Amino acid sequence: MIISDEVKGNSLIGEATINLIFNREEVTLNTLLIQLEFMAEKEAGLDKRLMINEVRSWLMSYFSKETFSIDKSNWLESALAENGESNSLPPIHSVSSLDD
Repeated sequence: MIISDEVKGNSLIGEATINLIFNREEVTLNTLLIQLEFMAEKEAGLDKRLMINEVRSWLMSYFSKETFSIDKSNWLESALAENGESNSLPPIHSVSSLDD
């Protein structure tokens, strides 16, 4: 994916993520890839379908066994430590107003 398309790619990942959340599905690499594939199948525009496929390819290559390591899994804690911030983040609690 070229830099000029990075914003579009990020938007597609965000759209797929929001779709998963609204459908009360877990957001994982696998579910993102499946959701993006579903979005591509339903998309009428060729350019957007091609972009979705580029995003899927990028996600698959980024998270391949060769590029993923334990060292990368704690990037947030490392960034916080470099900025002098606390390593312990407050827990995130889900609040559902739909069931009320």
